[in-house]
Amino acid sequence: MILRTSVAICLSFLLLPCVAAGQPSTTGWEWRYLKKIEANRTNSATKVYSTISDLSDPVALAFPISYLAAGLITKDSSLKNQGLSLVSSFVFNAGITYAMKKIVNRPRPAETDPSFTILKPASSRSFPSGHTSEAFSLATTLSIRHPKWYVIIPSYTFASLVGYSRIYLGAHYPSDVIAGALVGTGAAWLNHQLIKYWQQHKRRSTAR
Repeated sequence: MILRTSVAICLSFLLLPCVAAGQPSTTGWEWRYLKKIEANRTNSATKVYSTISDLSDPVALAFPISYLAAGLITKDSSLKNQGLSLVSSFVFNAGITYAMKKIVNRPRPAETDPSFTILKPASSRSFPSGHTSEAFSLATTLSIRHPKWYVIIPSYTFASLVGYSRIYLGAHYPSDVIAGALVGTGAAWLNHQLIKYWQQHKRRSTAR
């Protein structure tokens, strides 16, 4: 079951760039959705979603740093391992996201239509959303490590808000955000399975 799921996730990573190779049509649903949001932006909502978007990087870095620091201070190997898991998930996801951005090379919405207003300019490519993949990678890793509703619900709620904030601010197409959620979730899950495999291999080697 785990092997089949891992293969499915890997194939999805390979297929996503192929699916996204085409630029969203300016008359398609994604552009209609972006234009509708643009027409209904308010100052208060813009401030809220700008804050949420800006929190993505600090939050994604704060958790692994906090776990590692707490583990080193208290000499708790469990906390250190959880911190290392969060770090490896972050790096793994970042690598996949960066590679996909380079492969797909999709322009940002405002590059395609200069009349469209982007509130958070970015220099990288559009597909997939790095903020979204980062947030979902963190949410998935935390949920795997702490499978409690009071961890899962806030984690994925924040990740979803990060994703929507990127659309609201005009930085991404909806498909960029959907792909980012899939990449972040899949990368975190694969990272967890690789860590489990390595730990099992290490235990078997020690037992010999």
